This record gives sequence, structure tokens and C-alpha cells, in this order.
Amino acid sequence: MKRIILAATLALVIPWAGLAADEAEPRPYVRTDSLELPGLNAGCHICEWRPRPNQRPAAEQCGLDDAGNPQVGLFECGFSEDCQRVCHFIRCGTS
Repeated sequence: MKRIILAATLALVIPWAGLAADEAEPRPYVRTDSLELPGLNAGCHICEWRPRPNQRPAAEQCGLDDAGNPQVGLFECGFSEDCQRVCHFIRCGTS
């Protein structure tokens, strides 16, 4: 009796397993590095301010070292609403 139930169950499950395998084909993953907020402005392109710490030469704010190279400053960089890169000086140093 158990064999009959097992056979009936397998007869029902195996055709569905084949369909699931067909649907499970890998689909290409496309990564986008856009900062656009989808669905908010009906297709208008806007960016979101997401500041990240960034070390950059800061000769105007921190001066030059003994060799004449600009000192490193810590900046907070991101994109404005019109998607222009903007960096705000925080302080001199690397940490």
C-alpha cells in the first residue's frame, strides 16, 4: 500500500518538477549604479543625497606638506538632486 501511495505521489510530482526546472533557468542580472529614485517623478531623473566619506587633496583648507604636496582632507561627497557631484570639506587629516 505504501508503494502505491509513493508511486502515485511521484507520478504527480515529477511532471511539476520538470516545469520548475524550466522556469529556474538563470536570468541575466543587470546591476545599475544609478542614484535615481524610481517611480517618484513619473520618469524625471533625480538623484538622492547619499554622502560618503572621501579623502582628497585639500591644499586650500589644509595647506601643503614639506615636499610641496597638498595635505589630505576628509570630505563628505555625494550627488545633489540634479545629479552633480558635490563634496563638503569636514576636516584635515586622514581619519
